[in-house]
Formats: sequence, C-alpha cells, structure tokens
Amino acid sequence: MRDDQLVAEYLRRLRRAAWTMPRARRRELLDEIAAHIAEARAAGTVPLQRVLDDLGDPKDIAATSRVRKRLGLREVAAVILLLLGGFIFAVGWIAGLILLWASPRWRWPDKLLGTLVWPFGYAGVLYGLLAGAFTSAANDSGSFCGYGCTSTSQGGGMPTWLQVLILVAALVPPIAVAIWLVLRARWVPDQTEQPIPEPART
Repeated sequence: MRDDQLVAEYLRRLRRAAWTMPRARRRELLDEIAAHIAEARAAGTVPLQRVLDDLGDPKDIAATSRVRKRLGLREVAAVILLLLGGFIFAVGWIAGLILLWASPRWRWPDKLLGTLVWPFGYAGVLYGLLAGAFTSAANDSGSFCGYGCTSTSQGGGMPTWLQVLILVAALVPPIAVAIWLVLRARWVPDQTEQPIPEPART
C-alpha cells in the first residue's frame, strides 16, 4: 500500500472513531492529525508506518478527546421536560425542546430524535391512547359511526395482545430516548488539548 493510501486509510479510521464528537471538534482533530503526519512525511526522518504507529490507534485518539462529565442543570431539565412537560399546557415540552437544541452536549441527530419521538412526551402518548380508546369504544357500540358503518356487534374490539403491544410501543420509546440523551450528554469533548506524540528520531 502506498504512503498516500496509508494516510487516507488512517484518517478514515479516525473519522469513523470520532463520529460522535461535535463536527467542529472532529474537524479540528482530523486537521491536527493530518498536519502532524504531513510534517513528519516532509521531514523524512522516520518511515510513515512508524509515524502512524507512534500516533496510536485512531480509536484511542478519539477516546482521549472525550471526558465523562456530570449532566448540567439544563440537560437534566431538558430530558425531564421532554418527558413530562407536555402536561404543563404543552409549554413545558416546548421549553424542554428549546433547552435540547440549545445545549452543546448533543449532536443534531440526538436533538432530532428527542424532538420527533412522541411529540409532547407522555402527554402526547396519553392523548393518543385516550383518543384511540374512545374511537374504539364508539365503533364497538355502534355510536358515532359515519356513513356506511353498520357494525353494532359487541366484542369486536382489538385483541388483548394487540392492546398490550400498542401500550408498550407508546410507553417505552420516550423512556428509551431519555436514557439515550442522558448517556450521550455525559460524553462530551475534552476542552484540554491532547498532545500529539512527536515522531521518534533516529
């Protein structure tokens, strides 16, 4: 493999390992490593493979650029309001949404996920379940049927297993997303600069 291919493959692995980092920090890290490799190649005192070996595994480089921190008050409030803020006349959920998008702790896919999974949190879930139950009860009793609705038989509701499945599908995703946001917010870029090892001189 040629030197250019070796460098491209190394940077590709580093980009993949650092995909969870904010875009600006990821770009900065890649530029920093690429510049270091280019400088070592220009000096020509050390073989390229040794330069890459001295840098270490891309996964390790990406890992040293992150630290695990406690959640801030804004992040805690965002997660709680996304789950339960819908009960405060929906204003709480909107406030949680603002905190979610304003926080630098989450990348845009995380923010999009937190926005789209059951809007208004459990208030939206409750409304959906109640609306579904009301519609089902009305149709089963033969009331409130539209034109052409002739079924008035009892016991025609959905089976129990389907009701349980719908309930699980309604209740689990918000909690799963909340856990995901908490875990993602705890891993943030380290603000301290990580020194790049100098190539060994011979």
